[in-house]
Amino acid sequence: MAQVDSRCWPAELALTADQYQARVETYAPGQLVAVADDHIIGVSSSQRVTTSLLEQYGDQYDRITDQGCIRRTHRVKGEIYQLIHVGVLPEARGRRLGRQLVDAQITFARSIASVRRIVGVTRPAGFHRSAGLTIDEYLNRPPEDPDFDAVVAFHLLAGARVVSIHANFRPADVEACGYGILIEYPRTSTSCAR
Repeated sequence: MAQVDSRCWPAELALTADQYQARVETYAPGQLVAVADDHIIGVSSSQRVTTSLLEQYGDQYDRITDQGCIRRTHRVKGEIYQLIHVGVLPEARGRRLGRQLVDAQITFARSIASVRRIVGVTRPAGFHRSAGLTIDEYLNRPPEDPDFDAVVAFHLLAGARVVSIHANFRPADVEACGYGILIEYPRTSTSCAR
């Protein structure tokens, strides 16, 4: 899992093997992988938190994820299912694996009766290229716009909505200028069955 991260995330944001081990030991059902030819090619992580924990620590990545380890932030009966990570190897992109991993997380969250909300904090990965724009201006376009941030659009086009914007969420994230965007997916599916 850490090897996938080292190839798909900026070095300063990639998770270590120790962080992944802590996540698996703490909440194994929330750690998903995509596998091809007996190799992990995609990863996604989640934890369950409480409303008070999200309100108290949700404005900073290190605080809401226990420095990426989730040992002190995951709550077995937390009413909020928090998506905290997704990554796919560069050579495996274009197969919608990231979408499948996140959708599997959402489906799992919806199957847990005590989960009331499904949230995540995404990164405006292209914000560093938007000189002169505020973060609000940067996000004030329809997600279908080809110039809209692809990482944020990944969630919005799948039904998530922006809840809040957090400066200094992850200061080491140079591409996002430290910003984190709290998003929320609907608790129930909005698709129509045929």
